[in-house]
Amino acid sequence: MPDVLRQAFLDNLVSGAAAHLPLAPGIKACALQGGKQPGLALHIAREALQPGQLQRVLERRFEYASLYEGCFAYLDAQHALVIWHALPAARHTLDTVLSRMLSLANLAALDSPSNR
Repeated sequence: MPDVLRQAFLDNLVSGAAAHLPLAPGIKACALQGGKQPGLALHIAREALQPGQLQRVLERRFEYASLYEGCFAYLDAQHALVIWHALPAARHTLDTVLSRMLSLANLAALDSPSNR
């Protein structure tokens, strides 16, 4: 994914504008409110889930708790895997948060080349 598109997405996310970044068929990053807290979500549609992916995400989340601190994984009503993280106070770390979320989902191949 071009860094320009990713940066535009992150800028929109910080500004509160509608933010949506398609990463692959059935996989996107988007703004998602968590209660009253704005956040970033990695959304993997049921059709795009790999066999055992949810189990691996949960295992990694707890095995490497400090690395993935702040990431919450769950299945939504449509059985999509959602990995959510509150928007960090230090907005310049958003790019790193998105990279960590992709790593948690074992989707680092979809990360920006400059972040790999």
